[in-house]
Amino acid sequence: MTSETRSKTAIGASAGGRAVRTINQAPSQPPVAARHRDRYRPPTVRCLSGLVLLACAVACAEAPPAGEAPPSPANSAAAAAAPVESPPSAQCRAKIAAVEAAPAESGAPGLELRRGEILGRAKAEPVLFRRAPRPTEGSVEVKTLRAQLQSSPSPGWALHGVYKTVGNRPDVARALLLSEGYLYTEIPSLAASYVDVVELHHLFREPEITLQRGSQTLRAKKGKFFWYEYVDGPERGQRARLLLFDRVWVSGKDPGPALHLDLRRVVADLGMERIRVRRITAENVLIDARHGGHWVPALLAVKDGARLELDCQVEPAEHQAEIAHARALALRRQRAVDRVRSAIVTMVGEALPFDEPKTEEGQQDGNLRPAWRWAYTHGWDSYTFNDDTYMVFDLQGRPKVPQVCIDFVTDAFERASGTWWAERAAERQRLRGSVDFDDIGIDNRRSVEVFLRFAKDRPEMFDVTRLPDDERVRFSERGAFFAHLGEHADRYVPGDVVAIHGPRGDGENHWHSFFVYDSDPITGLPTLLASNAGRPRIRSWEGEMRAAPLRSIHSRVRPRLEWLEAVIRLDAPAATREPPPLISAPI
Repeated sequence: MTSETRSKTAIGASAGGRAVRTINQAPSQPPVAARHRDRYRPPTVRCLSGLVLLACAVACAEAPPAGEAPPSPANSAAAAAAPVESPPSAQCRAKIAAVEAAPAESGAPGLELRRGEILGRAKAEPVLFRRAPRPTEGSVEVKTLRAQLQSSPSPGWALHGVYKTVGNRPDVARALLLSEGYLYTEIPSLAASYVDVVELHHLFREPEITLQRGSQTLRAKKGKFFWYEYVDGPERGQRARLLLFDRVWVSGKDPGPALHLDLRRVVADLGMERIRVRRITAENVLIDARHGGHWVPALLAVKDGARLELDCQVEPAEHQAEIAHARALALRRQRAVDRVRSAIVTMVGEALPFDEPKTEEGQQDGNLRPAWRWAYTHGWDSYTFNDDTYMVFDLQGRPKVPQVCIDFVTDAFERASGTWWAERAAERQRLRGSVDFDDIGIDNRRSVEVFLRFAKDRPEMFDVTRLPDDERVRFSERGAFFAHLGEHADRYVPGDVVAIHGPRGDGENHWHSFFVYDSDPITGLPTLLASNAGRPRIRSWEGEMRAAPLRSIHSRVRPRLEWLEAVIRLDAPAATREPPPLISAPI
Protein backbone atom coordinates (compact mmCIF):
# COMPACT_ATOMS: atom_id res chain seq x y z
CA MET A 1 0.00 0.00 0.00
CA THR A 2 1.41 3.42 -0.93
CA SER A 3 2.18 6.10 1.61
CA GLU A 4 -0.49 8.28 -0.01
CA THR A 5 -3.40 5.90 -0.29
CA ARG A 6 -3.20 3.71 2.78
CA SER A 7 -4.67 6.43 4.91
CA LYS A 8 -7.80 7.10 6.75
CA THR A 9 -9.77 10.24 7.23
CA ALA A 10 -11.49 12.13 9.95
CA ILE A 11 -13.50 15.24 10.21
CA GLY A 12 -13.40 18.65 11.50
CA ALA A 13 -14.43 22.20 11.56
CA SER A 14 -12.65 25.35 10.57
CA ALA A 15 -11.66 28.81 11.52
CA GLY A 16 -10.16 31.73 9.70
CA GLY A 17 -6.89 33.52 10.23
CA ARG A 18 -8.43 36.12 12.47
CA ALA A 19 -9.96 33.40 14.57
CA VAL A 20 -6.55 31.83 15.06
CA ARG A 21 -5.10 35.06 16.36
CA THR A 22 -8.10 35.72 18.59
CA ILE A 23 -8.02 32.25 20.12
CA ASN A 24 -4.30 32.36 20.72
CA GLN A 25 -4.73 35.47 22.81
CA ALA A 26 -6.60 33.46 25.43
CA PRO A 27 -4.66 32.61 28.57
CA SER A 28 -3.46 29.03 28.73
CA GLN A 29 -5.37 26.75 31.07
CA PRO A 30 -3.87 25.58 34.37
CA PRO A 31 -2.92 21.93 34.80
CA VAL A 32 -5.80 19.48 34.89
CA ALA A 33 -5.70 18.91 38.62
CA ALA A 34 -5.62 22.66 39.27
CA ARG A 35 -8.51 23.21 36.87
CA HIS A 36 -10.48 20.63 38.79
CA ARG A 37 -9.81 22.30 42.11
CA ASP A 38 -10.78 25.69 40.73
CA ARG A 39 -13.87 24.32 39.08
CA TYR A 40 -15.53 23.28 42.32
CA ARG A 41 -14.02 25.82 44.75
CA PRO A 42 -16.47 28.72 45.17
CA PRO A 43 -14.45 31.92 44.81
CA THR A 44 -14.69 34.64 47.45
CA VAL A 45 -16.44 37.41 45.62
CA ARG A 46 -17.46 40.60 47.29
CA CYS A 47 -18.96 43.04 44.88
CA LEU A 48 -21.35 45.97 45.14
CA SER A 49 -24.07 46.53 42.63
CA GLY A 50 -23.08 48.87 39.85
CA LEU A 51 -26.33 50.76 40.46
CA VAL A 52 -25.38 51.35 44.09
CA LEU A 53 -21.97 52.65 43.08
CA LEU A 54 -23.52 54.88 40.47
CA ALA A 55 -26.06 56.26 42.94
CA CYS A 56 -23.29 56.96 45.42
CA ALA A 57 -21.26 58.75 42.78
CA VAL A 58 -24.23 60.91 41.83
CA ALA A 59 -25.03 61.77 45.44
CA CYS A 60 -21.45 62.73 46.16
CA ALA A 61 -21.29 64.88 43.06
CA GLU A 62 -24.46 66.75 44.01
CA ALA A 63 -23.47 67.40 47.62
CA PRO A 64 -19.71 67.36 48.27
CA PRO A 65 -18.74 67.08 51.97
CA ALA A 66 -18.34 70.31 53.86
CA GLY A 67 -14.92 71.85 53.57
CA GLU A 68 -14.06 70.11 50.31
CA ALA A 69 -13.71 71.97 47.06
CA PRO A 70 -15.81 70.91 44.06
CA PRO A 71 -14.00 68.52 41.73
CA SER A 72 -11.84 70.10 39.07
CA PRO A 73 -12.88 69.86 35.38
CA ALA A 74 -9.95 67.50 34.74
CA ASN A 75 -11.02 65.12 37.53
CA SER A 76 -14.63 65.26 36.34
CA ALA A 77 -13.58 64.31 32.83
CA ALA A 78 -11.52 61.37 34.13
CA ALA A 79 -14.46 60.15 36.22
CA ALA A 80 -16.81 60.42 33.24
CA ALA A 81 -14.36 58.46 31.06
CA ALA A 82 -14.08 55.56 33.53
CA PRO A 83 -16.12 52.55 32.42
CA VAL A 84 -19.35 51.99 34.33
CA GLU A 85 -20.77 48.47 34.61
CA SER A 86 -24.11 48.10 32.87
CA PRO A 87 -27.23 47.32 34.94
CA PRO A 88 -27.58 43.81 33.37
CA SER A 89 -24.02 42.92 34.40
CA ALA A 90 -24.57 44.31 37.88
CA GLN A 91 -27.78 42.31 38.24
CA CYS A 92 -25.95 39.22 36.99
CA ARG A 93 -23.25 39.64 39.63
CA ALA A 94 -25.96 39.71 42.28
CA LYS A 95 -27.40 36.46 40.93
CA ILE A 96 -23.95 34.91 40.86
CA ALA A 97 -23.38 35.90 44.50
CA ALA A 98 -26.63 34.11 45.41
CA VAL A 99 -25.55 30.98 43.54
CA GLU A 100 -22.16 31.04 45.27
CA ALA A 101 -23.99 31.07 48.60
CA ALA A 102 -26.30 28.17 47.67
CA PRO A 103 -25.47 24.52 48.45
CA ALA A 104 -23.23 23.04 45.76
CA GLU A 105 -23.52 19.70 43.99
CA SER A 106 -20.44 17.49 44.24
CA GLY A 107 -19.92 17.01 40.51
CA ALA A 108 -17.84 14.05 39.31
CA PRO A 109 -14.24 14.89 40.34
CA GLY A 110 -12.81 11.55 39.22
CA LEU A 111 -14.23 12.00 35.74
CA GLU A 112 -13.14 15.62 35.46
CA LEU A 113 -9.52 14.74 36.34
CA ARG A 114 -9.40 12.34 33.37
CA ARG A 115 -12.00 14.00 31.18
CA GLY A 116 -9.79 14.69 28.16
CA GLU A 117 -8.45 11.15 27.79
CA ILE A 118 -11.83 9.52 28.49
CA LEU A 119 -13.60 11.59 25.83
CA GLY A 120 -10.70 11.13 23.43
CA ARG A 121 -10.91 7.35 23.73
CA ALA A 122 -14.66 6.68 24.03
CA LYS A 123 -17.36 8.18 21.86
CA ALA A 124 -19.74 10.12 24.09
CA GLU A 125 -21.95 13.13 24.52
CA PRO A 126 -19.62 15.37 26.61
CA VAL A 127 -22.03 16.07 29.45
CA LEU A 128 -21.48 17.54 32.91
CA PHE A 129 -22.50 15.44 35.90
CA ARG A 130 -24.13 16.92 39.00
CA ARG A 131 -22.66 13.95 40.84
CA ALA A 132 -21.11 10.68 39.74
CA PRO A 133 -23.65 7.88 39.12
CA ARG A 134 -23.40 5.14 41.72
CA PRO A 135 -22.87 1.49 40.74
CA THR A 136 -25.78 -0.87 41.32
CA GLU A 137 -25.44 -2.79 44.57
CA GLY A 138 -25.87 -6.15 42.83
CA SER A 139 -25.23 -9.72 43.87
CA VAL A 140 -22.00 -11.22 45.17
CA GLU A 141 -21.22 -12.27 41.59
CA VAL A 142 -21.69 -8.72 40.32
CA LYS A 143 -19.50 -7.28 43.07
CA THR A 144 -16.77 -9.81 42.31
CA LEU A 145 -16.83 -9.08 38.59
CA ARG A 146 -16.82 -5.32 39.22
CA ALA A 147 -13.80 -5.63 41.50
CA GLN A 148 -12.09 -7.71 38.84
CA LEU A 149 -12.54 -4.92 36.26
CA GLN A 150 -11.44 -2.13 38.58
CA SER A 151 -8.37 -3.89 39.95
CA SER A 152 -7.09 -5.25 36.64
CA PRO A 153 -3.90 -3.62 35.28
CA SER A 154 -5.73 -3.62 31.94
CA PRO A 155 -9.45 -3.05 32.68
CA GLY A 156 -10.41 -2.75 29.03
CA TRP A 157 -8.88 -6.11 28.24
CA ALA A 158 -10.47 -7.63 31.36
CA LEU A 159 -13.92 -6.57 30.14
CA HIS A 160 -13.60 -8.87 27.13
CA GLY A 161 -12.99 -11.80 29.47
CA VAL A 162 -15.85 -10.83 31.78
CA TYR A 163 -18.20 -10.56 28.83
CA LYS A 164 -18.07 -14.31 28.33
CA THR A 165 -19.89 -14.53 31.66
CA VAL A 166 -22.45 -11.72 31.30
CA GLY A 167 -22.99 -11.26 27.55
CA ASN A 168 -26.19 -13.36 27.49
CA ARG A 169 -27.45 -12.48 30.95
CA PRO A 170 -29.12 -9.04 30.74
CA ASP A 171 -29.93 -8.72 34.46
CA VAL A 172 -26.33 -9.39 35.47
CA ALA A 173 -24.94 -7.22 32.65
CA ARG A 174 -27.13 -4.26 33.67
CA ALA A 175 -26.11 -4.55 37.31
CA LEU A 176 -22.44 -4.76 36.38
CA LEU A 177 -22.20 -2.19 33.59
CA LEU A 178 -24.84 0.46 34.32
CA SER A 179 -24.59 2.93 37.18
CA GLU A 180 -28.05 4.33 37.97
CA GLY A 181 -28.90 3.63 34.33
CA TYR A 182 -25.75 5.30 32.92
CA LEU A 183 -22.97 3.65 30.95
CA TYR A 184 -20.37 5.30 33.15
CA THR A 185 -16.76 4.79 34.15
CA GLU A 186 -13.84 6.96 35.16
CA ILE A 187 -11.21 4.55 33.77
CA PRO A 188 -10.13 5.60 30.23
CA SER A 189 -9.29 2.12 28.90
CA LEU A 190 -12.55 0.71 30.28
CA ALA A 191 -14.49 3.60 28.73
CA ALA A 192 -13.04 2.74 25.30
CA SER A 193 -13.97 -0.93 25.70
CA TYR A 194 -17.48 -0.08 26.93
CA VAL A 195 -18.28 1.73 23.70
CA ASP A 196 -16.73 -1.01 21.57
CA VAL A 197 -18.30 -3.99 23.34
CA VAL A 198 -21.53 -3.14 25.16
CA GLU A 199 -24.69 -3.38 23.06
CA LEU A 200 -28.26 -2.61 24.07
CA HIS A 201 -29.39 -6.18 23.39
CA HIS A 202 -26.80 -7.38 25.92
CA LEU A 203 -28.60 -5.35 28.61
CA PHE A 204 -32.29 -5.69 27.73
CA ARG A 205 -34.82 -8.12 26.33
CA GLU A 206 -37.88 -5.86 26.65
CA PRO A 207 -39.66 -4.82 23.43
CA GLU A 208 -38.97 -1.07 23.90
CA ILE A 209 -36.39 0.95 25.78
CA THR A 210 -35.74 4.67 26.21
CA LEU A 211 -32.30 6.22 25.82
CA GLN A 212 -31.22 9.66 26.99
CA ARG A 213 -28.20 11.25 25.33
CA GLY A 214 -27.52 14.77 26.53
CA SER A 215 -30.87 16.56 26.45
CA GLN A 216 -32.19 14.28 23.70
CA THR A 217 -34.54 11.41 24.57
CA LEU A 218 -34.87 8.57 22.05
CA ARG A 219 -36.95 5.40 21.90
CA ALA A 220 -35.69 2.10 20.52
CA LYS A 221 -37.60 -1.09 19.75
CA LYS A 222 -36.55 -4.64 19.06
CA GLY A 223 -36.08 -4.94 15.31
CA LYS A 224 -36.35 -7.90 12.97
CA PHE A 225 -33.01 -9.11 14.24
CA PHE A 226 -31.64 -9.29 17.78
CA TRP A 227 -30.66 -5.61 18.04
CA TYR A 228 -32.72 -2.52 18.81
CA GLU A 229 -33.64 0.14 16.24
CA TYR A 230 -34.36 3.82 16.80
CA VAL A 231 -38.07 4.66 16.66
CA ASP A 232 -37.51 8.42 16.46
CA GLY A 233 -34.73 10.96 16.16
CA PRO A 234 -32.31 11.66 13.29
CA GLU A 235 -31.35 7.97 12.94
CA ARG A 236 -34.87 6.57 12.89
CA GLY A 237 -34.91 3.00 11.60
CA GLN A 238 -31.15 2.56 12.15
CA ARG A 239 -29.52 0.24 14.63
CA ALA A 240 -29.51 1.83 18.10
CA ARG A 241 -26.15 2.12 19.82
CA LEU A 242 -25.02 2.85 23.34
CA LEU A 243 -22.43 5.59 23.84
CA LEU A 244 -20.53 6.46 26.98
CA PHE A 245 -22.59 8.55 29.45
CA ASP A 246 -25.88 7.51 27.81
CA ARG A 247 -28.72 6.71 30.24
CA VAL A 248 -31.09 3.89 29.30
CA TRP A 249 -34.15 2.31 30.87
CA VAL A 250 -37.19 0.19 30.02
CA SER A 251 -39.90 2.38 28.45
CA GLY A 252 -42.76 3.11 30.80
CA LYS A 253 -40.64 3.04 33.95
CA ASP A 254 -39.59 6.16 35.84
CA PRO A 255 -35.78 6.51 35.70
CA GLY A 256 -35.71 9.30 38.28
CA PRO A 257 -34.08 12.74 37.90
CA ALA A 258 -31.21 13.05 35.45
CA LEU A 259 -27.74 13.33 36.97
CA HIS A 260 -26.20 14.92 33.88
CA LEU A 261 -26.44 18.30 32.14
CA ASP A 262 -26.14 18.88 28.38
CA LEU A 263 -23.32 21.30 27.50
CA ARG A 264 -22.92 21.19 23.72
CA ARG A 265 -26.31 22.68 22.90
CA VAL A 266 -26.02 25.80 25.06
CA VAL A 267 -22.36 26.40 24.12
CA ALA A 268 -23.16 26.12 20.41
CA ASP A 269 -26.18 28.42 20.69
CA LEU A 270 -24.26 31.15 22.52
CA GLY A 271 -21.05 31.11 20.51
CA MET A 272 -18.86 30.22 23.50
CA GLU A 273 -15.44 28.90 22.56
CA ARG A 274 -14.91 27.05 25.81
CA ILE A 275 -16.18 27.04 29.39
CA ARG A 276 -14.80 26.51 32.89
CA VAL A 277 -17.27 25.17 35.47
CA ARG A 278 -17.06 26.98 38.80
CA ARG A 279 -20.09 25.72 40.72
CA ILE A 280 -23.09 23.44 40.21
CA THR A 281 -26.27 23.91 42.25
CA ALA A 282 -29.75 22.43 42.02
CA GLU A 283 -30.95 25.19 39.68
CA ASN A 284 -27.83 26.71 38.12
CA VAL A 285 -24.36 26.13 36.75
CA LEU A 286 -21.88 28.96 37.27
CA ILE A 287 -19.22 29.06 34.56
CA ASP A 288 -16.58 31.24 33.00
CA ALA A 289 -17.13 31.46 29.24
CA ARG A 290 -14.36 32.26 26.80
CA HIS A 291 -14.95 34.78 24.03
CA GLY A 292 -11.72 35.48 22.21
CA GLY A 293 -9.14 36.56 24.79
CA HIS A 294 -11.67 37.13 27.57
CA TRP A 295 -13.10 34.75 30.17
CA VAL A 296 -16.35 36.19 31.55
CA PRO A 297 -18.63 34.90 34.31
CA ALA A 298 -21.94 33.47 33.11
CA LEU A 299 -24.87 31.83 34.84
CA LEU A 300 -26.71 28.92 33.23
CA ALA A 301 -30.17 27.85 34.36
CA VAL A 302 -31.19 24.18 34.53
CA LYS A 303 -34.34 23.50 32.48
CA ASP A 304 -36.26 20.26 31.88
CA GLY A 305 -33.86 18.03 33.76
CA ALA A 306 -30.74 17.99 31.58
CA ARG A 307 -31.10 21.10 29.41
CA LEU A 308 -29.24 24.35 30.14
CA GLU A 309 -30.13 27.91 29.14
CA LEU A 310 -28.25 31.16 29.61
CA ASP A 311 -29.58 33.18 32.52
CA CYS A 312 -27.09 36.05 32.39
CA GLN A 313 -23.50 36.94 31.63
CA VAL A 314 -21.17 39.60 33.06
CA GLU A 315 -19.50 41.63 30.33
CA PRO A 316 -17.19 44.42 31.52
CA ALA A 317 -18.04 47.63 29.68
CA GLU A 318 -14.47 48.15 28.48
CA HIS A 319 -14.47 44.72 26.79
CA GLN A 320 -18.03 44.49 25.47
CA ALA A 321 -17.07 45.34 21.90
CA GLU A 322 -14.28 42.73 21.86
CA ILE A 323 -16.56 40.08 23.38
CA ALA A 324 -19.30 40.82 20.86
CA HIS A 325 -16.81 40.56 18.01
CA ALA A 326 -15.41 37.27 19.30
CA ARG A 327 -18.92 35.84 19.71
CA ALA A 328 -19.91 36.89 16.20
CA LEU A 329 -16.70 35.38 14.82
CA ALA A 330 -17.33 32.09 16.65
CA LEU A 331 -20.87 31.90 15.28
CA ARG A 332 -19.66 32.67 11.75
CA ARG A 333 -17.06 29.94 12.01
CA GLN A 334 -19.62 27.52 13.41
CA ARG A 335 -22.05 28.28 10.60
CA ALA A 336 -19.42 27.70 7.91
CA VAL A 337 -18.09 24.53 9.53
CA ASP A 338 -21.63 23.18 9.90
CA ARG A 339 -21.91 23.12 6.11
CA VAL A 340 -18.78 20.98 5.87
CA ARG A 341 -20.12 18.77 8.66
CA SER A 342 -23.38 18.36 6.76
CA ALA A 343 -21.40 17.02 3.81
CA ILE A 344 -19.60 14.65 6.16
CA VAL A 345 -22.84 13.36 7.68
CA THR A 346 -24.19 12.81 4.16
CA MET A 347 -21.16 10.73 3.20
CA VAL A 348 -21.44 8.73 6.42
CA GLY A 349 -25.06 7.97 5.51
CA GLU A 350 -24.05 6.95 1.98
CA ALA A 351 -21.38 4.58 3.34
CA LEU A 352 -19.04 5.40 0.46
CA PRO A 353 -16.56 2.54 -0.06
CA PHE A 354 -12.87 2.83 0.68
CA ASP A 355 -10.80 2.66 -2.52
CA GLU A 356 -9.23 -0.75 -1.97
CA PRO A 357 -9.95 -3.54 -4.49
CA LYS A 358 -11.43 -6.78 -3.22
CA THR A 359 -8.66 -8.58 -5.10
CA GLU A 360 -5.28 -6.90 -5.39
CA GLU A 361 -2.20 -7.64 -7.46
CA GLY A 362 0.43 -5.99 -5.33
CA GLN A 363 -0.54 -2.56 -4.07
CA GLN A 364 -3.62 -1.22 -5.94
CA ASP A 365 -5.35 1.09 -3.50
CA GLY A 366 -6.70 4.13 -5.32
CA ASN A 367 -7.42 2.32 -8.61
CA LEU A 368 -11.18 1.96 -8.17
CA ARG A 369 -12.10 5.65 -8.40
CA PRO A 370 -10.75 6.13 -11.95
CA ALA A 371 -12.55 2.94 -12.99
CA TRP A 372 -15.75 4.15 -11.34
CA ARG A 373 -15.50 7.52 -13.07
CA TRP A 374 -15.04 5.91 -16.49
CA ALA A 375 -18.06 3.68 -15.94
CA TYR A 376 -20.17 6.59 -14.67
CA THR A 377 -19.39 8.92 -17.58
CA HIS A 378 -19.97 6.11 -20.14
CA GLY A 379 -23.43 5.30 -18.82
CA TRP A 380 -22.62 1.99 -17.14
CA ASP A 381 -24.27 0.81 -13.91
CA SER A 382 -21.40 -1.49 -12.92
CA TYR A 383 -17.73 -2.03 -13.66
CA THR A 384 -15.10 -4.69 -13.05
CA PHE A 385 -11.61 -4.58 -11.63
CA ASN A 386 -9.44 -7.71 -11.33
CA ASP A 387 -12.54 -9.74 -12.29
CA ASP A 388 -14.55 -8.37 -9.34
CA THR A 389 -17.76 -6.43 -10.01
CA TYR A 390 -18.56 -3.04 -8.41
CA MET A 391 -21.72 -0.94 -8.63
CA VAL A 392 -21.74 2.64 -9.91
CA PHE A 393 -24.79 3.61 -7.78
CA ASP A 394 -26.12 2.37 -4.46
CA LEU A 395 -29.66 1.02 -4.00
CA GLN A 396 -31.01 4.57 -3.57
CA GLY A 397 -29.47 5.68 -6.87
CA ARG A 398 -26.72 7.72 -5.24
CA PRO A 399 -23.21 7.72 -6.78
CA LYS A 400 -21.11 5.09 -5.01
CA VAL A 401 -17.77 6.86 -5.35
CA PRO A 402 -14.68 5.08 -3.92
CA GLN A 403 -12.53 7.20 -1.60
CA VAL A 404 -9.09 7.17 -0.07
CA CYS A 405 -8.71 9.22 3.08
CA ILE A 406 -7.76 12.51 1.43
CA ASP A 407 -10.66 12.08 -1.02
CA PHE A 408 -12.97 12.22 1.98
CA VAL A 409 -11.47 15.60 2.91
CA THR A 410 -11.57 17.18 -0.55
CA ASP A 411 -14.98 15.66 -1.31
CA ALA A 412 -16.39 17.25 1.86
CA PHE A 413 -15.18 20.72 0.82
CA GLU A 414 -16.49 20.20 -2.71
CA ARG A 415 -19.89 18.94 -1.60
CA ALA A 416 -20.27 21.84 0.83
CA SER A 417 -19.73 24.14 -2.17
CA GLY A 418 -22.20 22.28 -4.40
CA THR A 419 -19.78 20.09 -6.39
CA TRP A 420 -20.68 16.40 -6.76
CA TRP A 421 -21.90 13.77 -9.18
CA ALA A 422 -25.53 13.67 -10.29
CA GLU A 423 -27.68 10.73 -9.15
CA ARG A 424 -28.85 7.92 -11.41
CA ALA A 425 -32.26 9.50 -12.06
CA ALA A 426 -30.65 12.65 -13.52
CA GLU A 427 -28.36 13.29 -16.47
CA ARG A 428 -24.92 11.91 -15.70
CA GLN A 429 -22.62 14.83 -15.08
CA ARG A 430 -20.34 16.36 -12.50
CA LEU A 431 -22.27 19.24 -10.98
CA ARG A 432 -19.88 22.14 -10.46
CA GLY A 433 -20.06 24.31 -7.38
CA SER A 434 -17.59 26.88 -6.11
CA VAL A 435 -14.76 24.42 -5.38
CA ASP A 436 -13.45 21.61 -7.58
CA PHE A 437 -10.01 20.26 -6.69
CA ASP A 438 -9.80 18.82 -10.21
CA ASP A 439 -9.39 22.39 -11.47
CA ILE A 440 -7.76 24.12 -8.52
CA GLY A 441 -4.11 23.53 -9.41
CA ILE A 442 -3.15 20.63 -7.17
CA ASP A 443 -0.77 18.14 -8.79
CA ASN A 444 -2.22 15.03 -7.20
CA ARG A 445 -5.38 15.55 -5.18
CA ARG A 446 -5.27 11.94 -3.95
CA SER A 447 -2.01 12.26 -2.01
CA VAL A 448 -1.97 13.48 1.61
CA GLU A 449 1.61 14.66 1.25
CA VAL A 450 0.86 16.61 -1.93
CA PHE A 451 -2.25 18.12 -0.36
CA LEU A 452 -0.15 19.39 2.57
CA ARG A 453 2.28 21.11 0.18
CA PHE A 454 -0.62 22.56 -1.80
CA ALA A 455 -2.24 23.93 1.37
CA LYS A 456 1.06 25.44 2.51
CA ASP A 457 1.38 27.25 -0.82
CA ARG A 458 -2.19 28.65 -0.58
CA PRO A 459 -2.17 30.84 2.57
CA GLU A 460 -5.29 32.63 1.35
CA MET A 461 -7.12 29.28 1.61
CA PHE A 462 -5.43 27.40 4.45
CA ASP A 463 -3.37 27.93 7.58
CA VAL A 464 -0.90 25.05 7.99
CA THR A 465 0.99 24.06 11.12
CA ARG A 466 3.61 21.32 10.94
CA LEU A 467 4.48 19.92 14.34
CA PRO A 468 8.14 20.02 15.39
CA ASP A 469 9.67 16.61 15.98
CA ASP A 470 9.69 16.98 19.77
CA GLU A 471 5.88 17.41 19.77
CA ARG A 472 5.15 14.37 17.63
CA VAL A 473 3.88 11.96 20.28
CA ARG A 474 2.93 8.48 19.15
CA PHE A 475 -0.59 7.36 19.93
CA SER A 476 0.79 4.25 21.66
CA GLU A 477 1.86 6.63 24.45
CA ARG A 478 -1.76 7.48 25.18
CA GLY A 479 -1.24 9.47 28.36
CA ALA A 480 1.36 11.73 26.74
CA PHE A 481 -0.66 11.90 23.51
CA PHE A 482 -3.81 13.21 25.21
CA ALA A 483 -1.78 15.50 27.43
CA HIS A 484 -0.38 17.05 24.23
CA LEU A 485 -3.88 17.52 22.83
CA GLY A 486 -4.99 19.16 26.07
CA GLU A 487 -2.02 21.53 26.13
CA HIS A 488 -2.54 22.50 22.48
CA ALA A 489 -6.32 22.27 22.30
CA ASP A 490 -6.64 25.54 20.35
CA ARG A 491 -4.38 24.12 17.67
CA TYR A 492 -7.08 21.60 16.74
CA VAL A 493 -10.60 22.99 16.35
CA PRO A 494 -13.68 21.66 14.55
CA GLY A 495 -13.21 21.96 10.79
CA ASP A 496 -9.45 21.39 10.89
CA VAL A 497 -7.80 18.67 8.83
CA VAL A 498 -5.22 16.55 10.66
CA ALA A 499 -2.55 14.50 8.90
CA ILE A 500 -0.84 11.68 10.77
CA HIS A 501 2.27 9.81 9.66
CA GLY A 502 4.27 6.83 10.83
CA PRO A 503 4.66 3.06 10.59
CA ARG A 504 1.76 0.67 10.20
CA GLY A 505 1.83 -3.08 10.74
CA ASP A 506 4.01 -3.63 7.65
CA GLY A 507 6.76 -1.45 9.13
CA GLU A 508 6.41 1.14 6.36
CA ASN A 509 5.46 4.76 7.01
CA HIS A 510 1.97 5.69 5.86
CA TRP A 511 -0.10 8.86 5.76
CA HIS A 512 -3.65 9.25 6.98
CA SER A 513 -5.89 12.33 7.10
CA PHE A 514 -9.16 13.21 8.78
CA PHE A 515 -11.33 16.08 10.00
CA VAL A 516 -11.75 17.29 13.55
CA TYR A 517 -15.51 16.95 13.86
CA ASP A 518 -16.19 18.26 17.38
CA SER A 519 -14.53 19.14 20.68
CA ASP A 520 -15.28 19.05 24.39
CA PRO A 521 -16.73 22.38 25.67
CA ILE A 522 -14.77 22.15 28.94
CA THR A 523 -11.27 20.99 27.99
CA GLY A 524 -11.40 22.19 24.38
CA LEU A 525 -9.80 18.88 23.43
CA PRO A 526 -10.86 17.57 19.99
CA THR A 527 -12.91 14.47 20.77
CA LEU A 528 -14.62 13.36 17.55
CA LEU A 529 -12.97 12.80 14.18
CA ALA A 530 -14.40 12.02 10.74
CA SER A 531 -12.77 10.04 7.96
CA ASN A 532 -13.08 7.22 5.47
CA ALA A 533 -11.00 4.36 6.80
CA GLY A 534 -12.89 1.42 5.35
CA ARG A 535 -16.10 3.43 5.25
CA PRO A 536 -16.99 6.96 6.37
CA ARG A 537 -17.32 7.21 10.14
CA ILE A 538 -17.43 9.68 13.01
CA ARG A 539 -15.45 8.29 15.91
CA SER A 540 -12.97 8.92 18.71
CA TRP A 541 -9.17 9.15 18.54
CA GLU A 542 -9.04 5.59 19.86
CA GLY A 543 -11.19 4.32 17.02
CA GLU A 544 -9.22 6.28 14.44
CA MET A 545 -5.65 5.54 15.47
CA ARG A 546 -5.43 2.26 17.35
CA ALA A 547 -4.98 0.25 14.12
CA ALA A 548 -1.56 1.93 13.77
CA PRO A 549 -0.61 3.30 17.22
CA LEU A 550 2.98 4.13 16.21
CA ARG A 551 1.77 7.02 14.05
CA SER A 552 1.72 10.57 15.34
CA ILE A 553 0.26 13.91 14.29
CA HIS A 554 2.36 15.44 11.51
CA SER A 555 0.41 18.55 10.45
CA ARG A 556 -2.77 20.48 11.00
CA VAL A 557 -4.50 22.28 8.10
CA ARG A 558 -7.13 24.90 8.96
CA PRO A 559 -9.32 26.27 6.17
CA ARG A 560 -9.49 30.05 6.36
CA LEU A 561 -12.89 31.31 7.45
CA GLU A 562 -12.97 33.92 4.71
CA TRP A 563 -12.26 31.27 2.07
CA LEU A 564 -14.93 28.95 3.44
CA GLU A 565 -17.51 31.71 3.51
CA ALA A 566 -16.63 32.65 -0.06
CA VAL A 567 -16.98 29.17 -1.56
CA ILE A 568 -19.56 27.20 0.41
CA ARG A 569 -23.30 27.57 0.25
CA LEU A 570 -24.50 29.11 3.51
CA ASP A 571 -28.09 28.73 4.60
CA ALA A 572 -29.91 31.50 6.42
CA PRO A 573 -28.79 31.68 10.07
CA ALA A 574 -30.98 29.58 12.35
CA ALA A 575 -32.73 31.17 15.31
CA THR A 576 -31.28 28.43 17.52
CA ARG A 577 -28.00 26.74 16.70
CA GLU A 578 -27.84 22.98 17.15
CA PRO A 579 -24.74 20.96 18.05
CA PRO A 580 -23.48 18.67 15.28
CA PRO A 581 -25.07 15.20 15.21
CA LEU A 582 -23.01 12.43 16.75
CA ILE A 583 -24.18 9.55 14.51
CA SER A 584 -24.36 6.79 17.09
CA ALA A 585 -22.36 4.04 15.36
CA PRO A 586 -19.24 4.14 17.57
CA ILE A 587 -16.56 2.57 15.35
